[in-house]
Parts: sequence; C-alpha cells; structure tokens
Amino acid sequence: MRIELAGRSPLLRRLWSIEPEAGSMVLDARRLTFASPLDLAAIVALARSAAARGDRVKLIAPRDHNVASYLERLDVISNLPPDAEVVGDLGGGPRADLADSLLEVGHLTAEHATRLVERMGRMFARHYGRLGLRYFQGVGELIDNAVSHGVSELGAFVAAQVYTGATSGRRGIEFAVCDTGVGIRAHLRRNPANHHLADDVTALKKALRPGVTGTEETRGHGLNDLWRAAPDAGFARLLLRSGEGLASVVDHGGVRRPMCVPAGGDVAGTWAWLRVRPY
Repeated sequence: MRIELAGRSPLLRRLWSIEPEAGSMVLDARRLTFASPLDLAAIVALARSAAARGDRVKLIAPRDHNVASYLERLDVISNLPPDAEVVGDLGGGPRADLADSLLEVGHLTAEHATRLVERMGRMFARHYGRLGLRYFQGVGELIDNAVSHGVSELGAFVAAQVYTGATSGRRGIEFAVCDTGVGIRAHLRRNPANHHLADDVTALKKALRPGVTGTEETRGHGLNDLWRAAPDAGFARLLLRSGEGLASVVDHGGVRRPMCVPAGGDVAGTWAWLRVRPY
C-alpha cells in the first residue's frame, strides 16, 4: 500500500491517496509541507500496524528540509518499526528544548501513559492556566477512549502542540491520539443494542450521541463528555476517523455542527484529533 502525504495536514482531509501495493506500506511524504499532530501520530500508527501484519515499511522523507527535520524532531522517525526503511535526508542538527509547547509522538501504553498525560497537563496549564486545565479535560476524554476502547497489543500514539498565536494569530491547543484497536463500529457492536450498525459512518453517528457505549454498563455520556470539558466561549473541532468513516464536529460558542461521511481510506482502529481555541 502506498499513501501519499502531500501538502498541509493531509490526513485531516477527507480524501487522501491510497494505492494498493501487496506486502508493503510506503508512506510517501516527499510533497509534505506541514504536519499536524494527527499526521505525526497517524504516520507512526500506520507504520506500526503494517509492520505487525508482516509488511515492509518505507518512509520517503519530505523534500522540504524544515519539514523533514520536524518529523525527526517530533520523534516520528524514532517511533517507526525498527526495520523500517527511511529514504531521503532528514537534516538532523541540534534539538531545541520546546517541552512547554510540543509533545512529541509518544507511545500511549500502560507504562508510559501517566508520564505523557502529566506532561500535557503542565503544558496546557502553563499557557492557559485554568482554561488550559479545561482543555486538558477534553483531551483526557479522548485518551480514556483510546486506552479503554482502542486497546491492542500495539497500543496508541499521541502528539500535541500549544499555539501561542505569536506567528499565526490563533491561540489554542491541538491534540491527536491514534489507536490500533478494533475501531468504533466493532467496539459498539459488543453491546447487543448496537448490533444493527452496518457501516462505519452509521457507527460514528451513533458514537456521537449521549450515553452510547460498547458495553451494557451505564457509563457517562460517551464522547459528549468531551464537550462538557471544552469551554463554551470559544471554538473547538473534533475529527474522528475509524474504518471507512469520518466524523467532524465543530463547536462554536456552544453551537455544535456534526457531520459524518464516508472517508477516502480505511483506518484500522480509531484516530481522534481535537483543536480548541479561545475567542
């Protein structure tokens, strides 16, 4: 399988190019110009999942020297499978300490989860105080879903960034977690009440409703707990990809607009991306 990673934040887009290629996973990032936390975490999740299937994994580095260095700086390269082939120049060079604004790609396992979560909490609180802790609550809901619902031998991968607005003019946080579990539809179908879910788009629509779970227990309000944590006075966007479905939910000042559509690729497990910013 060959996946072309071109332009800005390619894996946030509905359609991304996938070409069948038996026995291998080629991640072609030659034309990549900007990578979001979702791109970073998903590249690693895709590569690790392919290696677990026995596929050969190859990453073709970006032609843009700065983007190539960014992938290395954010630990994408070091988290690839040990026998993955990397083609192209990564740049290297000194590594600046940006621990207060960047969370490099991390492997979300039982052993490392606490450390990663605590670091994110400090990062958000340093920039946004009490508001940052509200942001952190929303992120915590997505982490909980990945750990409890998306559990697998490969685990999940996370990345995050704080934007101060100094260059873009838009403050806020961006977070992604990509698990390699069974996916949303298979998880929900574990509950007999959801056995009728025939496709991934229908499953995503169901998952966004209050109280929906893949167990027969009464457990909170599912993904709606995320919106309880996100501040009403601001902008938030949640993107979910699972199987062949994609859900996008925009919340602007407490007014929520969900959309669930077929996606251009088949994702093993579940990818979640959250962008939150104050007014």
